[in-house]
Amino acid sequence: MDERIYALHVEVCKAIAHPHRMKVLDLLRKGERCVCELAPEVGITESNLSQHLAILRKAGLVDTRREGHAILYRVRAPRIFRVIDEMRAILADQLARAETALGALQV
Repeated sequence: MDERIYALHVEVCKAIAHPHRMKVLDLLRKGERCVCELAPEVGITESNLSQHLAILRKAGLVDTRREGHAILYRVRAPRIFRVIDEMRAILADQLARAETALGALQV
């Protein structure tokens, strides 16, 4: 496989490897949003959120457009949600196995 793909893969994984950025992507599933709408739902300041959005944008995961004074963010390639959903399914399976193993130890 082309080495550039590996490098890009790592960059995208790094970009989504933060709980705030994962939450932002989940919120953007529903459509475009501005920082002023996203920040309270993520639970961080607009300034901090803007930094997280810049990381997602640099990784090519979000795009922006201006509407009046507001800058609206949207997911560039909604296919990322298939990746995220599959990863969450794998993690849910792992969690269930760990809970089953823990339950067996407590018996």
